[in-house]
Amino acid sequence: MAHVHSVKELNSRWKVFLEQEYQKEAHAGIREYYESYGAKVPACGITPEQEWMRDARGLIFIDVSVVADAFLHRETRKIDEAGCFSFEGARYEASAALANLEAEIAYDPMNTQTIMVYCKGTESVAAHRIEIGAYASKVPPVPMGMTGSIPETSRLLDALEKKYREDHRQMAQVLSFEDYGKEGGQNV
Repeated sequence: MAHVHSVKELNSRWKVFLEQEYQKEAHAGIREYYESYGAKVPACGITPEQEWMRDARGLIFIDVSVVADAFLHRETRKIDEAGCFSFEGARYEASAALANLEAEIAYDPMNTQTIMVYCKGTESVAAHRIEIGAYASKVPPVPMGMTGSIPETSRLLDALEKKYREDHRQMAQVLSFEDYGKEGGQNV
């Protein structure tokens, strides 16, 4: 195998292999798929290129946030009575509505400022790192909603409304492979 000197060269060789070899060879997975439905497959098999050309459905682009979510790391945490949890030696504020529940947290290990919190039966919540000063109590105060007084706002609903606006703003952004393979385009 020849030495590759750059990402551009690697991408170029990958494109040649993909278009000249992989896409033109019969694929066992395609055969298995059709045979699982009882369909006859030609003895020479079906290539990925033939299968692609046969399918008349349009492409459906996945939202970037869905792809990003698929690569998040996940762990389980117990939310304390104040709606907080610990992660990597830091405290995060989730929601008082999740107090004393077990939740799944999802995070990007390269950016742990905000961690998504998922509990059964509730919408996801963005938890933010709490900065506790030198003279502050290590235990956050009990939320107003748990003291009997009626709060004027809801952090949960405010966070959900913010997430709703962000999601709808990002809906227009989709993964695009329009420049794939074009000279001067970005290589993935």
